[in-house]
Amino acid sequence: MPAYDRPDTLARTIESLLSQTFTDFALVIADDAPSAATRAVVESYARDWPHITYEANRVRLGMIGNWRRVFERGRQLYPQSQYFAWVSDHDLWHARWLQGMVAVLDACPEVVLAYPKHLQITGDGVKTTKAKVFETFGITDRGTRIRRSARYMLSGDMVYGLIRADALERAGIFRRVITPDRQVLLALSLFGQVRQVPDVLWYREFRTRFDRRRQRQAFFPQGAPIHSYLPPHLQHFFTLVWDFAVRGTGRQAFGRTAGFRYALTQLWASCVRDLVRPKSDWRLTMAGVLPGRVLPSGRAVRDPD
Repeated sequence: MPAYDRPDTLARTIESLLSQTFTDFALVIADDAPSAATRAVVESYARDWPHITYEANRVRLGMIGNWRRVFERGRQLYPQSQYFAWVSDHDLWHARWLQGMVAVLDACPEVVLAYPKHLQITGDGVKTTKAKVFETFGITDRGTRIRRSARYMLSGDMVYGLIRADALERAGIFRRVITPDRQVLLALSLFGQVRQVPDVLWYREFRTRFDRRRQRQAFFPQGAPIHSYLPPHLQHFFTLVWDFAVRGTGRQAFGRTAGFRYALTQLWASCVRDLVRPKSDWRLTMAGVLPGRVLPSGRAVRDPD
């Protein structure tokens, strides 16, 4: 759990996690906005549940740094653990969530990520339907998987799934780019398949979409690097090229030449996605509506994922 200043929702979130029917797990919390209120909530549960670890960051790491930290600390504290999941400090999980995700990964070694359907919830508890479906289950060709992922994946949903820890490590965890969840999921698609569990097992708090300026502030609190001003698809392309074509970090599964080809496939498919998607950043910019602003009708622009 990469926590950030949500003591108002933290207790109900932790209770939903501790109510899981699958109990063989640990909860590692890295707090990027340490407060006495947050620590008090965590410690009230940790007294009865020793597998909760709470650590307050000495300096603010930002979203990318804190998401990396919880993964790295989880690996250090529990190196034998096969699976990993990021969880928020404000969402709710059905009691059978972890059991359902573990069952998929245990039964299907070719699957590297499992995630459920979900409902959106608002601050007053109102639930709305979220019916989007995406998976690459049964697709063995890496090029097809990364192309389909670039065109259709639900990155904001999938990044909270249960993931094989070794595959996530090879995919690069979270990188210093805009929309890092999308980038790591594109890389992860080269190491295995994604399967969506058809049950509603997650209740996600509704959040309005970030614009690029707010993303840079949240991701890079010490200042955004120059490359973060490039189009996100280019940032993802160059990261994939660096990892798989130059460094060869995928060489146990595929070579450098194939890595470059997959990066090109991602870039092409992502550009096509933005050209044909009705609410893409490109179309909204051409229409004079900047991401994160309000449409002339008064409706807020929401994240299509």
